[in-house]
Amino acid sequence: MTIQPTLRLAIPAVLFVVLAVAPRQPAAAGDEAPRPILGGEAGSAPDVPLDELFHEIGAPDAPVTVVEFSDFGCPYCGRFAVSTFPTLRKEYVEAGKVRWRFVPFVLGMFPNGSEAMRASACVAEQGDDAFWAMHDTLFAAQEAWKGARDADPLFRRYAEAAGADGEAYMACYRHPRSADRVAAARALATDVGVRSTPTFFVNGRMIQGALPLEEFRTVLDGLVR
Repeated sequence: MTIQPTLRLAIPAVLFVVLAVAPRQPAAAGDEAPRPILGGEAGSAPDVPLDELFHEIGAPDAPVTVVEFSDFGCPYCGRFAVSTFPTLRKEYVEAGKVRWRFVPFVLGMFPNGSEAMRASACVAEQGDDAFWAMHDTLFAAQEAWKGARDADPLFRRYAEAAGADGEAYMACYRHPRSADRVAAARALATDVGVRSTPTFFVNGRMIQGALPLEEFRTVLDGLVR
């Protein structure tokens, strides 16, 4: 995977405060412990601020922080977003138990994936509520935009339905900053060891794959009780 040199992220120390917010939990006998993210030396600030890559919901002082790396074009991510996340959001995020940070990035293997991420980033400029509405639509309508020869009109329609101003959205979408965010998010994912989607960091512990609802509940319940 090639990352534009000017956008390669040397992960700053503050990011590890965000991702590794709790010590590792001991693994059960015979189980392989999830690989934690380990902090390194602080580097220079990225060209794209980290708060433009993270999209957060939940109480900042929640006992558990989940960081999700996801590709809008990934079918497993879509299944998780549509079938599992709404319940987790209601039971844990809205209940003040979990702070959820969503980091969209592009694996590079799904049609119109970069465009979908650019679209989400431009909607995010118009507010968190608009972003999360766009998040839900992009996953729910995944097959439609992945199969489109020209997905741009669809993305604008989704953006406006999410509450974004269409002209402001298009101005962002045409601007190089939307492509910069794609490259910066890919570099961030690479630097923290993400190789597939979805990947989650639950209080700093890596979990790869879209866990079924009951399994994710088990993980979270072990930390919030």
